Amino acid sequence: MRIVVLLMAFILVSPLLPSSVWARSGQRANERMPDGAYFRHETTDGVVHLNRTLTMDAIRNGYQLLDQYGRVQEDVEGVELNDAQAKAQRMKQARQAREDRDMLRLYAGPEDAERARDRRVEALELSISYEENNLAQLQAKLDDEIATAARNERAGREVPEVVKEAIDRLQRQIITAEKKLSEFDQEIDQANQQYAPIIERLEVIEKGQN
Repeated sequence: MRIVVLLMAFILVSPLLPSSVWARSGQRANERMPDGAYFRHETTDGVVHLNRTLTMDAIRNGYQLLDQYGRVQEDVEGVELNDAQAKAQRMKQARQAREDRDMLRLYAGPEDAERARDRRVEALELSISYEENNLAQLQAKLDDEIATAARNERAGREVPEVVKEAIDRLQRQIITAEKKLSEFDQEIDQANQQYAPIIERLEVIEKGQN
């Protein structure tokens, strides 16, 4: 990508250079490209061209940068070189290329990202299961304490302080457990939202390489 950006910058600042100078520039780019890499583009008459240097036609019509195995490393839309909007588009494509490289360092492909998402969701679901069991136990204990308090009241006796304290403590613990369950649900939603664009982009990259 660095080679492509450098070569395009050279074109932008030197649009009126003679073809002989451009050829020499192309040769230098050719020497700095990875071994076996080349550019592929199609002209308006439907002819596909493969070049080791980036030509003006390729830039205007759009091109693909392929590695030595024919896999697409970058897909660039055609642009008018002296257009400010085109420059912004190239910068956007450069940013996307960097983001793609960073993403591919973390995930081998969309299935890899899906597995990472599923592991995260499964861990949260395990925490939810544990907390739901804890909540059920707390609720059962609270019901017992409330029943004890009710028996004392029906018998005309004061509810023991230990029972009142237990009811108060259990109610607080239940609120905390319910809050945790809500947070786990939110984290599952966040995990799905976080991985959705990653998986989608990896699918696009994978299709471009096939």
